[in-house]
Amino acid sequence: MYRTFKSPNINGVIVPYDASIRQLKQGLNGAMRDYVVCLRALAWKEDEKSFEILKNELRNKDYYRRRAALENISYHKLWSTKPYLVRELLLDHSEYVVKLALDILNQYPSVEVLNEVVLVYDFWKEHLEIKNACVKYFEENQIDYMSLLWQYNEQKQKLCDSDLVYKNCSQKKPIYNWKKEERMREYLSVIHNYYPEYAKEDVEFMLYALSEEGCGYAAIVSTLLDFFQNNRYLVSNIFPFSLYDENLQINGELLLLDFYCMTDEVGYGMTIGQLMHRFYKFIKRYHIKGKIKLLLRLEEKHWKEKNSYIIMMTRNFVLINEKRKKLYVEEWHYMNVREVDEEENFIVSTWGENYILRRADIGGSVYFVQVKYMVGKDEIGNI
Repeated sequence: MYRTFKSPNINGVIVPYDASIRQLKQGLNGAMRDYVVCLRALAWKEDEKSFEILKNELRNKDYYRRRAALENISYHKLWSTKPYLVRELLLDHSEYVVKLALDILNQYPSVEVLNEVVLVYDFWKEHLEIKNACVKYFEENQIDYMSLLWQYNEQKQKLCDSDLVYKNCSQKKPIYNWKKEERMREYLSVIHNYYPEYAKEDVEFMLYALSEEGCGYAAIVSTLLDFFQNNRYLVSNIFPFSLYDENLQINGELLLLDFYCMTDEVGYGMTIGQLMHRFYKFIKRYHIKGKIKLLLRLEEKHWKEKNSYIIMMTRNFVLINEKRKKLYVEEWHYMNVREVDEEENFIVSTWGENYILRRADIGGSVYFVQVKYMVGKDEIGNI
């Protein structure tokens, strides 16, 4: 049985005292006014199930609903026992919300959100009140915040570093470049190898489909691009087009298109099984020696091994870029794992950019795939 409650009059609307969590959750799908009322009523329940519903609303795609969730949860002080809520508050872009979170931290110094405070310090350092609140938190916990800030800036620099291999394999890029005449001719030369009957409108529709569902293809192509970038002598005469443009930069878009046209069968993304099958189909066509394997667990040796790459698939997660902007992703998505830090958070590449993906920001299941290539007479081994 759920504990009943009697909520206050909110903007002239009284929530029934016996409203169940199920009823309130359904109310979240209503108009903004009903949404806020149901948020407030859920917060007054102060139990674990209602809090989980509220926490999920912090990832609502609608900015105003997300803000309402932040403010309503914090208003009812559920944060006193919920440090992971403080993480979300600290990463908001609203000055009001960040100040509230810092006030919470200075009352409850045991809350473990150190990395987020470093982010706040760096992002709001021109705001004296917020900066002083950060310093107070660091000093009360005897933390060397300047050292932590230096470490953070080092990590941020990794995200900003130019990496043409990964920046040239975004599945979004071909549809953006379709209007460029030179790129259009190159795309048509690849697509017509598989679909000679396609008119311009058909090709444009294919590029749009690739931009929507092609994350798995882009993740595989990223591994190929990096492998060939490090072993350029292997590239000659493998593909029916040049892998390098006139500036000797990798032409990842054509490789991505070729992979997609050759192996796409259903047109709505890929399961891991389909990803592995299409990988083998592609490398067999071009006589590339490689293996792909689903990992039961991810270990350091997997991503540090030579010519070895890690792809992860997950859903319901939050990415953070170098400008501290948060990107909410609900659907299943493939990404390249570039690095894993000491706290087991990931630096990942997707859509031609690098992001931080914290373990705490993953709400769904996580799967890892290892891709490994062979050079010359070297053996791939048991991956």
